[in-house]
Amino acid sequence: MKRGEFINSMGKGVLLVCAGSCLLSGCSSGDDGTPASNPSPGNGGDSSKVSVELSSLSAVGDQVRKNGVLFFRIGEGNATSDFVATEAICPHQGGQLVWEQDNGYVECQLHFARYEPDGDIIRGPQDASGSTRDLKVYPTSISGGTLTANIG
Repeated sequence: MKRGEFINSMGKGVLLVCAGSCLLSGCSSGDDGTPASNPSPGNGGDSSKVSVELSSLSAVGDQVRKNGVLFFRIGEGNATSDFVATEAICPHQGGQLVWEQDNGYVECQLHFARYEPDGDIIRGPQDASGSTRDLKVYPTSISGGTLTANIG
């Protein structure tokens, strides 16, 4: 093999190795699958508050998820005591939480852990290893037609 052919073939090999490396690193999402420890901002960059319109929670049992917060209506009025705002992701292994109005608890859809509306654990994860902790429950306020959770 002549010197020029050798350099040319080496250049192609290096190019293939670099291209493959770039392609593989581009496939990574950078997400390790664990839930964020804090919800992202939901109020024009104010990371300590997340808001929803009361109209999205018009009936008892309605629920809305926004920026890591699960909002749900537990009463018929429009006082802060008629609404609850908790973290939306289960602290056990990151399963989605839902409000089960008929049963009166928040339940994880992954391992079926159950929580009181005040965040206390009713039942830990089922058929899974590990334990959980109480849910974070955020104080709420109402202004006009907006329900706001103070997550800061």
